[in-house]
Amino acid sequence: MTIMEQSSCCWLDRIQVPMNACSLETLYTPIHPQNNTSSRSTIHPLVIGCYQLNETMSKVNNNGDNNSTSDHSLIGEEEEDNQEEHDDDEEKEEEEEEEEEEGKEDAQLASRSGELLLYTICENDMKFHQDQVHIVKTVDESGVLDGKWLQRGVDSGNMQGYLYATANASGCINIYTLEQCALDSSDSSSRTSGYQLRHVAVSQSDDANIHGLALSLAWDESSTTSSLDHDDCANNDPLVIKQTRIISSYSKGSLALHDIYLSKNEMDGDDIDTTATTAMIRMEESQRWDAHTLFACPSEVWTTCFTSNKYYNTHSNSVLSGGDDCKMKLWDMRTCHKPMHVQDDFEAGVTAVSYHPRLEHIFAVGSYDEKIRIWDMRKLGGRSSNGGLPLDCIDVGGGVWRIKWHPWDGNRMLVGAMHGGCRVLQIDGIQHVETTLDSVGVNSRITKEFKEHKSMAYGADWILSSSENYDLDAATSCSFYDKAAYIWNAH
Repeated sequence: MTIMEQSSCCWLDRIQVPMNACSLETLYTPIHPQNNTSSRSTIHPLVIGCYQLNETMSKVNNNGDNNSTSDHSLIGEEEEDNQEEHDDDEEKEEEEEEEEEEGKEDAQLASRSGELLLYTICENDMKFHQDQVHIVKTVDESGVLDGKWLQRGVDSGNMQGYLYATANASGCINIYTLEQCALDSSDSSSRTSGYQLRHVAVSQSDDANIHGLALSLAWDESSTTSSLDHDDCANNDPLVIKQTRIISSYSKGSLALHDIYLSKNEMDGDDIDTTATTAMIRMEESQRWDAHTLFACPSEVWTTCFTSNKYYNTHSNSVLSGGDDCKMKLWDMRTCHKPMHVQDDFEAGVTAVSYHPRLEHIFAVGSYDEKIRIWDMRKLGGRSSNGGLPLDCIDVGGGVWRIKWHPWDGNRMLVGAMHGGCRVLQIDGIQHVETTLDSVGVNSRITKEFKEHKSMAYGADWILSSSENYDLDAATSCSFYDKAAYIWNAH
């Protein structure tokens, strides 16, 4: 079956993953593997982040003799028959306190394990190729709740590289680099793609008991900087200075800004092509502040993003956040003790914020209330909820967990709508708003519904490909409880 024949089906490929799938992210830049003799000449790296809450194990005493404890309890009960009523009440209180302490200890035994699954989607067939998946156990052995590619990539010397960051249940932010493996020609089972994720950095010890789970993150695509010394250029040395940022959100109400520094470094490894110079990453938390509360208690901050893109840095000092307190907030990171703007007219928690990848002032907000709202930065009006109105609002039929603007077609959007499945939206008129400030005529409509997922669709992203033989605009998505991932035609 050709790609064009497959595109008429409801989906192109489907797989089951071993754990609950929380996030799914694709690299938009096609990769052409070096020294690849396979017909799979152009690939699209795709990472699925998995999360699993492990059951708490029952506790027994150290000598394993459960009966002895029961016997002592029975004897104690016989002696208590001669006690006064207030003594019984005191013992009940003590027992309740002991049970509460045991419950806390049991809770500590529960763990959230996770892993990353790296697939290389080939343009020829749009398949996951399960036999070639690269599985990465998380460094801190905790679940992956979100992940993002730095789509701009970094120049790591002899080859261009890409970074992938994860938000983990441990509270840590981890960074990986995409690297091509040194293929062993003697091993017939070697993967033709030859790619893997290598861990290169972790945030400073973020204690989940203090800050909570790391729920989401976003790269600053506008701030990547570089410099090249003239002497280095003459000696054919690579770029030596790189810098960008990550913003992350947490279940106990805070946001954190991480400065990311890159420098050239020759990394060694038995499985790595050591002829390629890879980047050594250093990550430093520069700011953290309390962002969302509900009934005077910390509220989950489900989502965050920078208000900039690789084309515009007009609002590069600002970030957006959304929380379970049903509020969207705009922050100036230079004065983050209070928000620049608070929008509190949502009907449920704010779960997704996404800045437009090509326009200067436009962003989208999604909520558990099943609506997506399109906003213009210039029309937000202070800290009052009456300060501004969205350019448009559309009901997508499910709680919004993921918003992905099309990287090149600025009028299209992919949505992971949890129990509603996935949606493709066409948003007409935003190009006109960008240049005229006239919001009249902005109109959003659903052009595609994908309902094959049997549980909550959490992750969704685009796979963009074109060649002389076909032009396919595909989407890929994953769902949580049924542990499924699909590739499907987005037209």
